[in-house]
Amino acid sequence: MAKDKLSLSVNDNEIGPAPSPQKEPRQKKTAKKDGPNLWQRFKRYIREIISELKKVDWPPFKRSKNNPGVIANLGIVLVVVVIFLVVITAFDAGLGALLRLLTRID
Repeated sequence: MAKDKLSLSVNDNEIGPAPSPQKEPRQKKTAKKDGPNLWQRFKRYIREIISELKKVDWPPFKRSKNNPGVIANLGIVLVVVVIFLVVITAFDAGLGALLRLLTRID
């Protein structure tokens, strides 16, 4: 079998470092105050928050015909949290006791 001869050719333009573009003189950075300062931006942020909170349809605090009220809803949430607290605590205690039984060395 005849082997094909590989020829390597290098272009003269590819040898050596690439020509560097001319550098433009650096301009000094100046502190520009394009917008309002920090305090003004903070005040505007707070005003926008208050504006958005005014647009919220808040539930009535007291019980009405169609709404049980905030206090009743809060009571329901607290009862559900306490129930889950008891269930998870019992489950954790049971698993802890099981782990102590399994890892007990006689």
